[in-house]
Amino acid sequence: MRKKVVLLTNVVLFAWVFALVNIPLQATAAMSSDEVRLQALEEKWAEQQKTFSWLKKFKPKADLRLRHEGLFRGENNRSGRTFDRTRERVRFRIGGEYFFLKNLKAGFRLVTGGDDPVSTNQTLDNTFSTKGFNFDRGYADFKYNVLQLRGGKFGVPFMKSELLWDSDLSLEGATEKLTHSFGGTKIELIFGQFVVEEFGPSATNSNKDDPYLAAYQGVVSQKLGSLGKATFSVGYFDYQGLAGNVSTQATKGNTVDAAGNLVANYDIVDIMGEFKTDMIMGVPVKIFAEYAENVNGRADNLENKAWQVGAKIGKKVKKLGDWQAKYIYREVERDAVVDAVSDSDFHEGGTNAKGSELGLKIGLYDGILFNASYFITEEITGPKDELDRLQLDLVFNIF
Repeated sequence: MRKKVVLLTNVVLFAWVFALVNIPLQATAAMSSDEVRLQALEEKWAEQQKTFSWLKKFKPKADLRLRHEGLFRGENNRSGRTFDRTRERVRFRIGGEYFFLKNLKAGFRLVTGGDDPVSTNQTLDNTFSTKGFNFDRGYADFKYNVLQLRGGKFGVPFMKSELLWDSDLSLEGATEKLTHSFGGTKIELIFGQFVVEEFGPSATNSNKDDPYLAAYQGVVSQKLGSLGKATFSVGYFDYQGLAGNVSTQATKGNTVDAAGNLVANYDIVDIMGEFKTDMIMGVPVKIFAEYAENVNGRADNLENKAWQVGAKIGKKVKKLGDWQAKYIYREVERDAVVDAVSDSDFHEGGTNAKGSELGLKIGLYDGILFNASYFITEEITGPKDELDRLQLDLVFNIF
């Protein structure tokens, strides 16, 4: 009896296996050759979609700039620098952002240039040598409702101009932003905590506090109907531990003592305002002004102010036929701002300078533009030092 049961069980199992194998074979046999190929392609496509699904969450960014630059000094200079200079420069930046969620992303950027925090230019020299590539940005960004948090190394998060911050600068630390909108009004409160230096136990300055920056800014934007839009901001940028320390960046105007230590503290109040309109013959126009004062500078409370006014005409240049022109007049006293992070193009960078900037951008093709800038500058105090700078750029926005 037991042998019959075992035999019967084996017969049933064999029947099930035969049925499971035979049914797909029959289905396949019933399919045409085109249907078989189509099914194989669909399966392969599904596998590829799964493998490369991360690409849907990644947004790449890259651009290339070719620059011809000329620096021309006045004939009656008394600074000891009377030579002219011409050079060719290149800038290449590549990076991107990966969106884990709609409101959570991480970003990075690699750039040409050296370790100068305010320049990503690479001068073409040294008998065709290979050029360096550097880590410029790496950050995480999270948004929830009215709150935005960001940490790492990232671009300046404030309403800004190059009076205080060079356009190539990437800050290091953390920032928090609160945004609230109602009607045509938007209010932003921005807070930042940034590392300036970290000396370590073996550094020359190891017995001094590490410099850092605590920053606060409020921004109000108001839509004015058909007239345009007005934006106003007040910021307070409180540098701690700079006075009495040697900056790791070359001093370009700020007052130092005989040992090379910075003399002034830098607690900067910055006020900005701008107005945008399309009412002038249908052409976009932006008028702006800014005033900054170092309220805790040198003991004599001198040379602690900076200001600028300017205008831009035309829209943002993205494609063929777009154009934009600008004019800015600026004065930056010696200890008004931190010279290591302010505009690197205005009077060779730094402070103790005044003068004009003229610019013109023209779209040559979608993603390709020509940019011309001309700076006419001189020192505010000290030996006479007149400097004009010409920059001619071709910019290729790849992604």
